[in-house]
Amino acid sequence: MRLTLLSFLFLFCLYAFGQQRQDFKIISTDIENFYTAFHQMDENSQDIEALFSKNYFARGTKGLRDFYRYKIKDRKQFVATVEQGKGFYASIEEDLKQVHLFRDTIVNNFKKFKQVYPKAQFGDIYFVVGRLNSNGTISKNGLIIGVELLSKTPENSTNWNKDLQKWVLDFDHIPVTVFHEMIHFNQKGMRRENNLLSYALREGAAEFLAELFTGSTDGDYAAFQGRAASIWKDFEKEMHKDVYASWHRENEPLRPRNALYWAGYLICKSCYEEAADKRKAIDEILNIKSGTDFYERSKIADKIK
Repeated sequence: MRLTLLSFLFLFCLYAFGQQRQDFKIISTDIENFYTAFHQMDENSQDIEALFSKNYFARGTKGLRDFYRYKIKDRKQFVATVEQGKGFYASIEEDLKQVHLFRDTIVNNFKKFKQVYPKAQFGDIYFVVGRLNSNGTISKNGLIIGVELLSKTPENSTNWNKDLQKWVLDFDHIPVTVFHEMIHFNQKGMRRENNLLSYALREGAAEFLAELFTGSTDGDYAAFQGRAASIWKDFEKEMHKDVYASWHRENEPLRPRNALYWAGYLICKSCYEEAADKRKAIDEILNIKSGTDFYERSKIADKIK
């Protein structure tokens, strides 16, 4: 009887592990549909918008429909971006069609996170092609990744202009962006407050936990080196105000792009370092109830000074 029970438990564990690996799908059909329309552009030069409407958007996944609603928003602007960047989109086609190669890395990253945070939920992952204005977002349907902004390789980028060289991230960065968005998918217990601090903590939590579990932040913060004190001084002045827009974009020479993410990342990292119970700290980072209390417990202000 005991042997039978142990055998049952063993099989149950195998089943549970299998379910954990299969409770989300990785969907890239929108990439195929985009390039179906893309290669018909020369034949339909008089009505490119209708072409993409029929062969890309109308055939799109739930993820693409959500990405259009939240990020693309305007088909005319989308078509204009694709037409103006035709050489760019052509140069990344073969790489984008290989996104399935990241499946094992993504699954392993999620598995590590689940071991530390058992309540983790993993929505379906949709890889879509956008208009160079977002590399990722979430919706009730899952995680949506704008892969054209995650497509750079040494081979495909030799003829890109300086803006593309600056803003497009490396192709092998995709698992990091996926993890960042997965963290947002698991922030349902975080209280939203209409101030800069709350916005910063939401993004900073995703950045810090991405680094903790993948080894890299989603954003590049090299531009903040040597400037922490001055940027932090501005953040402290405005962190209780609702001034998200002015901190989300680049505002040089005052501060680099993504200063909001950077500030939140430092707070979350500091709070984690201060915590004796690291597993509990991760739960708290994902479910912040009071931004002010969390900020004070992090002791980041003293560390910056």
